[in-house]
Amino acid sequence: MSHILVLNGSARPNAFTAAMIRSFGKGAESVGHTVMVIDLCKLNIHSCIGCLNGGKEKEHPCVQRDDMDTVYAEFRKADVTVFATPLFFWSYSGLLKNVIDRLWALAEYERSELIGKGRSGALLVAAGGSHPEPLYEHFDYMMKRLAWRNLGKAALLHTDNMDMQGIPECEDAYMLGASIGKREEQ
Repeated sequence: MSHILVLNGSARPNAFTAAMIRSFGKGAESVGHTVMVIDLCKLNIHSCIGCLNGGKEKEHPCVQRDDMDTVYAEFRKADVTVFATPLFFWSYSGLLKNVIDRLWALAEYERSELIGKGRSGALLVAAGGSHPEPLYEHFDYMMKRLAWRNLGKAALLHTDNMDMQGIPECEDAYMLGASIGKREEQ
């Protein structure tokens, strides 16, 4: 079974993105996978400075010293990485985008730490409206460029019209989680 890392890019740990993660996790765990969630809002992670100077140390692949080292350690254990985000201006949240940018230091250490190596990815999106397509396109392109298996996407749309106190189960996220083993074999 797979070890799944979920990177929660929401600044609100109990809102719509978290509800999607819970549904996804239930689905993944129902078929025997383990799920580790990192709430990025609880970590101190700086923006990438674009120095291209990383990769000198395995335990600290980036030159910056912050909580990204926690993400690197968990990322290295994972077979599947799930990018979970609210839709901000038709893209990832800043919290998640910072982490995506900083993952590049792994490739600077050893290309296979990030590129290929049988990795897989999935995307969970909570959107106030109904237009996640630009994010879907970027995610698909990112999976292609990283040479990861694209396991799919799930979205919870029109969250602006929902009550945060009664967030519904997200069936699409549950089904995506439950399908992970099947999608990896394809």
